[in-house]
Amino acid sequence: MNSRDGTRRGPGWRAGLVLGLLVLTAFLVYLYRAELFILLVLGRSDMDWVQQVERENSTGHESAEGVVATADGFCVFGHTNSRRPGVDQAWVLRFGMAPPPRWERTYGAGERVTGTLSRAMASLPGGGFIVVGEQESVGRLFLGWLLALSPEGEVLWERTLGLAEGSALQAVAVLEDGSIVAGGSQSREGWVVRVDSRGEVLWDVQLPQLERVTALVALPAQRVAVLGTAETSSVALGVSRLFLLESDGRVTAEKRFPEGVQGELVSMALLPEGGLIATGRQRQSAPDDDRLWVVRMDPRGELLWEYLPEGTSDEAGLAITALPDGGAVVLGYNWKEMLVDREAKVWRFSADGRLVWQQSYGGAKEDLGTGIARLADESLVVVGMTTSQGAGKTDLWTFGLSPEGQLLWEETFGAK
Repeated sequence: MNSRDGTRRGPGWRAGLVLGLLVLTAFLVYLYRAELFILLVLGRSDMDWVQQVERENSTGHESAEGVVATADGFCVFGHTNSRRPGVDQAWVLRFGMAPPPRWERTYGAGERVTGTLSRAMASLPGGGFIVVGEQESVGRLFLGWLLALSPEGEVLWERTLGLAEGSALQAVAVLEDGSIVAGGSQSREGWVVRVDSRGEVLWDVQLPQLERVTALVALPAQRVAVLGTAETSSVALGVSRLFLLESDGRVTAEKRFPEGVQGELVSMALLPEGGLIATGRQRQSAPDDDRLWVVRMDPRGELLWEYLPEGTSDEAGLAITALPDGGAVVLGYNWKEMLVDREAKVWRFSADGRLVWQQSYGGAKEDLGTGIARLADESLVVVGMTTSQGAGKTDLWTFGLSPEGQLLWEETFGAK
């Protein structure tokens, strides 16, 4: 049968037309960016709506990365993009033993700075703090970022370090002599740098066996225990490696965890007797069978015991704090029904690895705990982010617990 224009159309002409339209769509997205394609398809008024949604979602988000105990309270560090709408800034809040904060400040602003994230904090001699993270500047240049603060939050000094093609700091510890050691990644390799109390570089080393450093612990005689991950991917867990570094940055020991399966350790603490304890998650078989993983090591990094819950689960440890009796408290998450949202979860362990108690916290939506510390009065403080409550889209979330896990107080901080 001939068509009206006299050409012959076979049965696959419609499929060819659809394929051609798909190719044209891909070309438009590639050449003119996604927003132009949306404009062509939706029209100007709908494009304005899309841009408005993007603007609204670029601000109103606050979260905590971690917490440090002090002699008379605690200090929380995290991020906010509400003070300069759409621009991430480091955010530090100093508390007594409970809210409200004594002071709170934002850091990392600058004419050419397009974003600053705080990733770790440690106490300095004299009551101040050192904060490390990453800073992005115009041209998508990423550098490791260090900030020294007085006890009142005043800036003592600020530094950026590393190679601009991709550097970030993820962990920090203060050594006995007051110098600072920080770790993260540089050019997709593990990176450790030591600076003096004024921020001047003493040495830095690359650890090509790692993709990034996840935790640092200061050891006697200016030595450092370094924990990091390697062999990671978007679909699988990798492995973790522990390095012991001398005061000059030389590696004297290396351990690999785990053996034969996938697992990543992301937080580590020093125990009273000099040993180490770390937490993360280990994958047994299927992607939905990640389990809390706790590892205790002696001062040389030799494994003493490890904890993995029985049965299938989907949970992980994100932070850990050591207790005076040799035990530890782990903070992490547990997926709720249908794996839609997470809730904060805390586990307490005895010195020999026995689970003492476990408890979940949060509301109906996403509630993630990211940092935990033991305070001077033996209570615990947890920090993170919540979408179940608060004034904003995501709010900084903090709550206090008794040594037995009972909720003592709870507060959120954010912007509408």
